[in-house]
Amino acid sequence: MALLCFPHAAASDELKADARPPIPGPFLDAADIPWKVNEFDASRWKTLVGGIEGGQIDQSDIQFGVWELAPLAIYHSHRHEVPEIYFITEGRALWTVGDETREVTAGMTIYSKPGAIHKMVNPTDQLVKAIWVWWAPGGETSAFAGEYEFTEPAPKQPEGAGFQPGENKRIY
Repeated sequence: MALLCFPHAAASDELKADARPPIPGPFLDAADIPWKVNEFDASRWKTLVGGIEGGQIDQSDIQFGVWELAPLAIYHSHRHEVPEIYFITEGRALWTVGDETREVTAGMTIYSKPGAIHKMVNPTDQLVKAIWVWWAPGGETSAFAGEYEFTEPAPKQPEGAGFQPGENKRIY
């Protein structure tokens, strides 16, 4: 099992030093924030509120942003101690939380409680788009510093999976 601090967990001092200062708000255009792509080219995200990745509105007890699962991509099983909610805005995916797998589509919400193993599979040639939220239960911001653990090996992505090159910034 691999342990990673990924994708929204606490940062090293090096990453914090490279992060842009928070936008003072109250407005933020997501188009001004670059995509971050995981090392498997399966998902990408923009942290808009909270987090340490730069360009977002500063907030210490919540992280919020937009997320996409690439066409035909598999985001393999993983877990983390911070609770997570996704709200699907577009597309269709097979989503597993614990022992339950469901097809999710626009308008559905998925909740992964702290420590729950979860996995996302996009069986289509279209993006899956969602809004995601992490928060610090009871204000305990140490939840963001918890381990991000993959609970199965990274699969070989199917032919045609992944994002188009050019607009992604890989940081993990």
